[in-house]
Amino acid sequence: MRTPRAFQFLRQAARAAEEWPVAGSAVRRFQDAETWAMAELKQRLDSMSDDGEDRARTRESAAEGPAPRDMMALLLAQSRGVDPDAARTRLYRQTLSRLVPDQVAMMALLAEREIAPLCHVAAGRLPAGPVSVVVLANASSLGRDAGVLLREYVPQYMSELLALGVFEAGPEDDRLTDQYELLMADTQLRKTMDRVRREMKLYPRLQRFSVHMSDYGKALWQDCRPMTDVLEHADEGGNAGR
Repeated sequence: MRTPRAFQFLRQAARAAEEWPVAGSAVRRFQDAETWAMAELKQRLDSMSDDGEDRARTRESAAEGPAPRDMMALLLAQSRGVDPDAARTRLYRQTLSRLVPDQVAMMALLAEREIAPLCHVAAGRLPAGPVSVVVLANASSLGRDAGVLLREYVPQYMSELLALGVFEAGPEDDRLTDQYELLMADTQLRKTMDRVRREMKLYPRLQRFSVHMSDYGKALWQDCRPMTDVLEHADEGGNAGR
């Protein structure tokens, strides 16, 4: 720790006073003052350190759940396990914990249909050629057909499913020609294309792709999908509540 300037001055003054024959008492006073000041400084620093530790302990005890260090230790210990089924279960739980009901409805429908349309609305300075920016990504009619509650968030739902590796994007597919045309009439797409023209003063460009279940998504659905009677019971309950 760097010695404060005040204490440096006291020490220099004490050394100089030692050379004065009549200053023996002054030297002792300087030494006593320095000792007292250093003790006072140490006490204050110790008090500040204790307060900081107390605040840290309070924050840690107030946080819910295990300490991050304990979580890391547990995960490392589990990584040395030899049970692939247990590892797969943890992975499935992690994925499902990040999904909402609308996304699972989309997942169930895609597992049945195998493929669905996927589109980006991009903007370019010219009617053809390279685009400048993608304005709306991962729009699809899959959400509408699955009956999701938040139709306007289908692109977000789709982006998350793609990021999780449950869905996988592919090239434009000729089998989806009619569905691409229907998707063009979607209100969200039309509003986005109008915004590109009017506000951005650019040319809207529709980029066509397809989406299908990834290998991981197929395994997740196959291993975790509810039994048929459970699904039927859920449908009956939902219809009764409407």
